[in-house]
Amino acid sequence: MVSRLRIELKHGLKLLLGAAGLLFRPHTPGLRVLFYHRVNAYPRERLGPISREISVTPAAFEQQLRHLASDGWRGISLSEYSAMQTGRVPLDPKAVLITFDDGYEDNLTYAAPLLARYGFPATVFVIAGFLGKTSGAVWPHGDPPEFGRFLDLVGLQSLPANGVQIGSHTLTHPRLTEIDDRARDHELVVARAQLETALAGPVTAFAYPEGDVDAAVERAVTAAGYDLAFTTVPGMNTRATRRTALRRTEVSASDGPLVFRLKLAGALDWLAFKESALFRNIVGSVNRRLLAYARPAGP
Repeated sequence: MVSRLRIELKHGLKLLLGAAGLLFRPHTPGLRVLFYHRVNAYPRERLGPISREISVTPAAFEQQLRHLASDGWRGISLSEYSAMQTGRVPLDPKAVLITFDDGYEDNLTYAAPLLARYGFPATVFVIAGFLGKTSGAVWPHGDPPEFGRFLDLVGLQSLPANGVQIGSHTLTHPRLTEIDDRARDHELVVARAQLETALAGPVTAFAYPEGDVDAAVERAVTAAGYDLAFTTVPGMNTRATRRTALRRTEVSASDGPLVFRLKLAGALDWLAFKESALFRNIVGSVNRRLLAYARPAGP
């Protein structure tokens, strides 16, 4: 009940804020990166409280891909994205990079077939240490085992054949600014090494867990061998954007068709301030209190 109300309230608030944002959205040419977490048709009342909010239904995801295709957007790979941002090829204002965080199994079973149907490549940022596990086994507000599976090794290795590239999302998903330097470097280096071994190829893109990053973390990401690193700050990436502080626009359960279009148009980019450390700490405290009342329903 709490999660459903939160989703409805978020949707209404996004519509209002997006309408306001249309009045002063920037028109600087740049590259749009979308990020999702989950796409699935699981019963919402059976999912954990976090998954209810970050899961997009297959019908909604297909509608979003159909809109992108009909509106002239072109999906690009990580290498194409890098070439555009660095100026090696002309910047295409209708190019979009689609990404997923965490590496849930439903990225393969639900999202990948729809991406292939509409001709959009994607990148999944995988938590290397969670391969073959379930969200309920690693997080206090996870899902029942049958609804919260992460990719296993076979699933991970099958993604590239389905047009999906792999990036790193650390080894165990900690907030990187809150652990010591040795633990942070271990998370970055070992995750990359494990993924490269599993895939027999390079892994040079990274996404910060929960968007948590500071200057020291950025330097550590570069030292660990990552070429691109993505935040959760909404907005366009220009050629002036740091390659270790790339912006992404989240798509979640509270984004109806109109909100999705507002986000593509940049009408909600002005909310980047909400990713500040102070704001995130306040929201995190509120969320922890709400999660105490939200539990997945029984069978």
